[in-house]
Amino acid sequence: MRSESATAKRLVLSITRMTIHNGPGIRTLILFKGCPLHCLWCSTPESQKAEPEIAIYPSKCIHCDQCVPVCALHAINLTNETVSIDRSLCNNCGKCAQVCYPEAIKLLGQPMTVEELLTEAKKDTVIYKHSGGGVTISGGEPLLEPTFTVKLLRAFKEEHISVGVDTCGHVPWKNIEPVLPYIDFFLWDIKHMNLEKHRKFTGVSNKLILSNARRVSERNFPLYIRVAVIPGYNDSEKNIRATCEFARSLSSVVEVGLLPLHHLGNTRYDSLNRSYPVANIPLVPDSVLQSMKRLVKSYGLKCSIVS
Repeated sequence: MRSESATAKRLVLSITRMTIHNGPGIRTLILFKGCPLHCLWCSTPESQKAEPEIAIYPSKCIHCDQCVPVCALHAINLTNETVSIDRSLCNNCGKCAQVCYPEAIKLLGQPMTVEELLTEAKKDTVIYKHSGGGVTISGGEPLLEPTFTVKLLRAFKEEHISVGVDTCGHVPWKNIEPVLPYIDFFLWDIKHMNLEKHRKFTGVSNKLILSNARRVSERNFPLYIRVAVIPGYNDSEKNIRATCEFARSLSSVVEVGLLPLHHLGNTRYDSLNRSYPVANIPLVPDSVLQSMKRLVKSYGLKCSIVS
């Protein structure tokens, strides 16, 4: 009989190698599906739902007509001009994606076991060793399924692979505490310091996020605070100062990273037939970012701009 750890799976959105903005050294980034937040400026909307989703890229369609007959729900509409999916009919079974060789239709979210993820991570152990890197798990929210996460991170540690966790922090403490023995650092997202604005922009309160950050810091885990800089939402001097005050109150903060708004996720919303809420917001000028960086450093905090 196969062990539970060998059969347990979680939906993986993507695995990206050779990343340099997700913790120290060169790292492998594993993105899981499922997030308790729904930030208006989310650049990976496909990571929000904890279930597979069909994405469609009409410009890639070669009109081979392979997808239409395999859809028992008749959700696919193929014309000479384009291909589209009726999402009120689609059940995200993925059969259409399996026969779409040009990848005009893709199923986002592949179930993977601990062993499969470990095998992928071990391909880069030489790079980790020479760069001081490792694996960073992210999402979505990587701490939504603690039983799976403990087994995964324990497996990494047994192979002497450094582990970082990129989290929104909005999970019960019982999800965090069991994984602490296997974590080297946290990337901790702070969306907004004002409770009501945080709820308005993300759908949830920030109380649990800030409380968990304090508890992790009390245990001396290195914390990299990450702030997505979104003009008109959280970029006011008042909010940045409040964020700095909070970061300064945590004894284990390594640095504050400023992540300027980008619009690279726009096509991802299109592929899911969703509107992009911040499409008309301008990008952040470098001069503004540099001024913000100086403000953060004035609090005695190390600061970087993560582009």
